[in-house]
Amino acid sequence: MTPFDFLKLVHNKKVNWEDLTEEEQKAWNTFIINRALSFTSNYLDIVNKIQPYTGGQLTPAEIFKYYQFMLPSNFRFQKWIKGTKTSKYNKNLVEIVSAYLECSNKQAEDYLNILDKKEIKALLQHIGIQDSEVKKLIKK
Repeated sequence: MTPFDFLKLVHNKKVNWEDLTEEEQKAWNTFIINRALSFTSNYLDIVNKIQPYTGGQLTPAEIFKYYQFMLPSNFRFQKWIKGTKTSKYNKNLVEIVSAYLECSNKQAEDYLNILDKKEIKALLQHIGIQDSEVKKLIKK
């Protein structure tokens, strides 16, 4: 059973936790369910009220029942938000900026997101990189 199946079940008032098989009950993941429900802004208060108690104070059965009681019966699928996996900057550019600013590659990417192309070019020229190399680095 996938988390999306569980999302449908917490909106379905006819299915009880006891009706699920032991394997299905073990597949319940509170963190993923909370995350998926939080994509719907109308459910944020509901998720936030139970969030502090999901670390072991409440059982998955109690959380399931709470969501069934609190959520409306009409299920609307919200698109799952995914992070970006690829950098939009040249790897060498990120490493150069990281070394110059003495920070991590992630922080260097954050700095590059703030700067525009002219500022990045000026930074690279300040470091002492030739114009032909600067064009290659900025191009990606």
